[in-house]
Amino acid sequence: MTVVEPNPTTAPRDYVADKTVQRDASPMIGGDNAFKVAVFGANVSTGQGGLNLAENTISLGNWGEIEALAKKADAYGVDGFIPIARWMGLSGPDRPWGRQYETFTWAAGLAAVTQNIQIFATCLIPFIHPIMAAKMMATVDHISGGRMGLNATAGYFKPEYAMFGVDVPEHDVRYELADEWMTLVERLWASDEDEFDFNGNFFNLQGAQSHPKPVQTPGPMVMSAGSSPAGQQFAFKHANILFAAISSVDQSAHVTPKLRANANAAGREDLGLWSGAHIICKDTEKEAREYAEYIEEKGDYESALKYKHIIVNGDSRGWSWDHYKQSSDPKQDETIKTFFRAGLVPLVGTPEMIVDGLLKLQESGITGICTGLVDYDEGLDRMNEQIFPLMRDAGLRA
Repeated sequence: MTVVEPNPTTAPRDYVADKTVQRDASPMIGGDNAFKVAVFGANVSTGQGGLNLAENTISLGNWGEIEALAKKADAYGVDGFIPIARWMGLSGPDRPWGRQYETFTWAAGLAAVTQNIQIFATCLIPFIHPIMAAKMMATVDHISGGRMGLNATAGYFKPEYAMFGVDVPEHDVRYELADEWMTLVERLWASDEDEFDFNGNFFNLQGAQSHPKPVQTPGPMVMSAGSSPAGQQFAFKHANILFAAISSVDQSAHVTPKLRANANAAGREDLGLWSGAHIICKDTEKEAREYAEYIEEKGDYESALKYKHIIVNGDSRGWSWDHYKQSSDPKQDETIKTFFRAGLVPLVGTPEMIVDGLLKLQESGITGICTGLVDYDEGLDRMNEQIFPLMRDAGLRA
């Protein structure tokens, strides 16, 4: 008789994984890397490479495309894989963001085929009930062995609200809802109660429960991107990571220390401050600048104009236009062009120039980046072969 050896990653049937991994040991909180790097937006067509029509962007034609990127990022030691929450495109299915994978099921699929990387779901809070969210998160936390994370967003995208038949609350009310929602999710994750009742301003629940509990204790890690006063207070209460709303490396030196002081004053010295980054890395500065010009030439002005309108109309206060040259001519308006690179901090140049920019971000108080890439496949290879070695030399990576 042939004896089949058990898979070493398969636990005994009587093993209960609930609350067995400390959240602070997760890749994006703990670990040896002084400066964390996550890949952003690989769940929508073009990803977070920007609202442009460049070649070799994510097409989202089949699942294997995204699975291969996640496996590559995992093998290269990238710390996290974070989707954006979009339910509709801007200008049609063949344009940027025109195809979208839902983020919880996306996370479940990738959790099953990766080993070390932190996998996130991004949740638009008004569209997902807290019991459903708590249950889905716990499920994917078990699939991943304790690597699940939640990017909690209060929402602003009015066309999506309309599609769901939901009214858009006033800005600060959105965060009051988010606070109550997150309080419920945290209780469902961490409480040893079999069930509980809850009577709040937005939710009234009887016999609320969620079992099994997550693998992480007290629950999966949480990130937030709200930089308004209400958004900051939400993050100080609930998040492990807060995105700083910055448009450039130089601006971070002015904005991030103030955000750090606010977090410290709230007793959150442990709160990680991250930024988004749009990396264009080439062998020479000339090649990188030429590629940046190519991205602008391929910019989708129609989508970018629509997106700016949605942001303004949705009262999203994380965006500041003060640092951009504005014009009535879209071709000259930097507030439009910034969306060609996804509105993220531009890092353009040689590997040495990219790492120099990361060092400056770290000096300002940033502890990690979510990076959007135009060509994710090539971008990940350059990260592994050119950027990460220099980051290790600079003390940013282990």
